[in-house]
Amino acid sequence: MRIHVWLSGLLLGVLLLVGCGGGSSNTAELRFVLASPDAPGVNILIDGKSVATNMPPGSSTGYISVTSGSRHIQLVPATGSSTTPILDEKLSISNAAKQTFLVTGPVAAIKPIVLSDGGTTAVTGDGHVRVFNASSTIGPSDVYIVPAGTTLTGVKAVASNLPFDQGTTYQAVGTGNYQVFLTSPQSTSVNLSTGPLDLAANANQTVVVLDNSAGGSTFLQLTDQ
Repeated sequence: MRIHVWLSGLLLGVLLLVGCGGGSSNTAELRFVLASPDAPGVNILIDGKSVATNMPPGSSTGYISVTSGSRHIQLVPATGSSTTPILDEKLSISNAAKQTFLVTGPVAAIKPIVLSDGGTTAVTGDGHVRVFNASSTIGPSDVYIVPAGTTLTGVKAVASNLPFDQGTTYQAVGTGNYQVFLTSPQSTSVNLSTGPLDLAANANQTVVVLDNSAGGSTFLQLTDQ
């Protein structure tokens, strides 16, 4: 009888937990990339709460756990007298989503781009990499992802004429050292070369090409969830 009563109580507790939402998650993962070359260092606020401070242009945060639903995102100058956000946006975030919030363009024309991260199925030992063109000055470019040290002669681009604020799909690659090239369309005239990048087994990665605040172009290599 005692065992029966104990099991009944346990079952009731489980039912109450599920009924109260204890068995589900209402969180998501959000990462920020400040790809605006003339932006000041910023503090990032979500629903008025600071989640990153003095973030410089050309940098990224790690993933930040946020509550799913409609979130209020603000990028506020970290120094100086102005407290006016350089970006003030509402973002609807799905439950369990993994996303990158890119801030691109010069401050006078700044805008957000939201990428969905991961979601690939890899053969064991392989990974996936995508390239996003966040450079407003480099121009539309052909994109190559090749083993490091490979020439582009006879190699097919993974994307052609990729414009500003657009990205490739994830491309399957084997583990090892790779190199990303952006070239002028239909040519091997290189606009940007990353040099060797180590792509880990079974990892999803994003290469963000962006304008350097000191001039020219640079890139960020990000590991995606």
